[in-house]
Amino acid sequence: MINSKFSKKTLICVLVLVIMLYQVIATVPCYSDDISYTKIAENQRFVLYVNQKYGYIKLYDKLSKATWFSNPENWREDPVAAGSMRTQLASQLVIKYAYMESYSIQTANSYAGSAVKKGLKIQKIKNGYIARYWFKKEGFEIPVEVTLNKDYLNVSILVNKIKETKTEKYRLVSIQLLPFFGAGSINDKGYIVVPDGCGAVINFNNRKGNEEYSQRVYGPDYALVREPNVYVTQYARLPVYGIKKNNVAILAIATKGDSKAIVNAYTSGSRNSYNQAYFEFIIREQDNLTFREKQWNERSFNVFEERIPIYDKYSVRYYFLTPEKSDYVAMAEKYREYLVEEKGMRRVNQNKSPVYLEFYGAVKKIKYIVGLPRNVTIPLTTFKDAEEIVKQLKNMGINDIVIKFTGWYQNGVYYNMPLSLKPEKVLGGSSSLKKMLNNFKKIGVKTYFDIDFITFRKGSLFYPVNSVATKSMKKTPAKLIRYSPATCYADEDYPVLFAASPVYVERFVDKFLKLEESNIDSISISSLSRLLYSDFGSKKINRLKTEEIFESTIKGLQRKYKNILLTEPNMYLVTNGTEIVDVPIQSSKYAIEDYEIPFYQMVLRGYIPYSTPSINYYTADWLWKLKVLETGSYIKYTWTARNEDELKETLCDYLYSSNYRLWLNDTEKIYREIYPVLNLIRGKKFKSHMLIRNGVVKVEYEGGTQILLNYTEKAQNIDGVIVEGRNFKVISKR
Repeated sequence: MINSKFSKKTLICVLVLVIMLYQVIATVPCYSDDISYTKIAENQRFVLYVNQKYGYIKLYDKLSKATWFSNPENWREDPVAAGSMRTQLASQLVIKYAYMESYSIQTANSYAGSAVKKGLKIQKIKNGYIARYWFKKEGFEIPVEVTLNKDYLNVSILVNKIKETKTEKYRLVSIQLLPFFGAGSINDKGYIVVPDGCGAVINFNNRKGNEEYSQRVYGPDYALVREPNVYVTQYARLPVYGIKKNNVAILAIATKGDSKAIVNAYTSGSRNSYNQAYFEFIIREQDNLTFREKQWNERSFNVFEERIPIYDKYSVRYYFLTPEKSDYVAMAEKYREYLVEEKGMRRVNQNKSPVYLEFYGAVKKIKYIVGLPRNVTIPLTTFKDAEEIVKQLKNMGINDIVIKFTGWYQNGVYYNMPLSLKPEKVLGGSSSLKKMLNNFKKIGVKTYFDIDFITFRKGSLFYPVNSVATKSMKKTPAKLIRYSPATCYADEDYPVLFAASPVYVERFVDKFLKLEESNIDSISISSLSRLLYSDFGSKKINRLKTEEIFESTIKGLQRKYKNILLTEPNMYLVTNGTEIVDVPIQSSKYAIEDYEIPFYQMVLRGYIPYSTPSINYYTADWLWKLKVLETGSYIKYTWTARNEDELKETLCDYLYSSNYRLWLNDTEKIYREIYPVLNLIRGKKFKSHMLIRNGVVKVEYEGGTQILLNYTEKAQNIDGVIVEGRNFKVISKR
């Protein structure tokens, strides 16, 4: 017979063990999913379904007969993913948040952090639904709106309805939206298109799973501290990415909140077994501050914006391409169609094939005169010099010339704010400028005068640097740092430059529009085209607001000036330009990328004429010649006429090999070799682009002109045509 006392102890122990086991089980997410779907919306093109328990999205495309999923159906069986990465596969949102006790960044996902804890609520609305994700531990509620439209699925994070209930401890930093929508498995064939520079392709399953692609749309925020190494990259100027999966494809466009977006992409490997691309939206900007303590010790920690931006939503459109047209050329066409229909992009009349010339006028330099330092203005290209250069080019038979004149007004390049735009005296002054313009108009040379509304070095009595410059999170004027190509760290020898707060940019433009300058009808806005940043000072302007201000100021300029030249512009401004220079012809060549494509050019071609970056800066002539033809770009030079030996220790020390005399003979030869081909494809859109094999490319333009390009050193057989190493051949059907 069993002792009753012993039985009681045993029973208590068993009960304790059961309770402990229950507590352990309760903390482990349940992976057994209800995979049933509810039809929630339908139109002529699509049927939209949602799993109400876990938020999975299923979209059926009646046109292509393809079904798209927000999450891999068999995610639980992934042989690579483990831990939180496994539950990310089942998530529509992955959030990053600040843990304020240690100022560290932590991650949670909507499956483990919300759905399995019954924190997901689905509310049906017209054409779709709103999913509200409640993250109990962190105290976040994030509503996401999903709606069907005529030819796309629209997904929006409702920013103005995000709730945070534990801000003293947790603050939302970013949201990854549908990170596995359209993802390809190890059994799928396809690729990812990313907007790196001119554009790049990442092949599925390319055995680069340890690598990643991550770029902020529209480049870095110059009010934030930038990490070393960013110098060597191209920027993502387009708010898009694409996924080609077997015989169909998706094009994703960030249509709202684009300036707060990051494009991320991964291939199968170390994280999981899928090839994925997605937008991550920044909710709070973060920066890293370093303070020196006693005995030269340094202490660094993260700081974050105090509040979420006052903004309605961050939106992504997912366009679905059919098997007949689903490559990256079709993706570019779809994006161009969006720009035409939604943003008003119009075709610019293209009856010329121009050579673009950028003349640098003047620059400031410290010189010692009678032993005393003086800040003098050095002429690099006078207005009379510009006339002489154009005359020599005309004599060579180069008739179509477009000029961008930089550093033409008082004090030259980057020096002062655009408060008084008097032509620089050392360049010839107002009379010489007027004479040059009259001459150029007679011979059909278009001249854009560059106005820098952003970048400056010196303040003034009424516009001191501390008031005008945009502020960092330290509340001090943010510096525009140049990075050394040798070290990839900040170049300490380069003069300090500042960016004007967006509020002052708006004032400068308003002031400029009131100036009476009857001679100028075409302007260039280089810095306004390329730079986008916040102001963390008392004005507190985020990039979303800056984007609005810059777009508004350019529309104001358009009302007065019929021609506006953009320089390597962020895509939200492209529809406001007449011509574009410095469109990138290469990508950053990240390790994850397999090859570069002229995606940026595919979007523009046939609508807005564009040029290469200045070819002075390329050491391999054969490379940029082939890139000119592959991208359908016109050629651009940056030239000076004098005092190139004075460039050292100035803001223009990068203008090596800029003396135009060094380039005249080559220019004539290049013009006769390349421009007959460019004339054939003038105003024509891309019809196809194909990488035949590594280093061998075939491009076809509207009208049937084909260009075969061989980037390798050896002769290549392309469709039965022999193309010599580092050369090209044109096949015209005219």
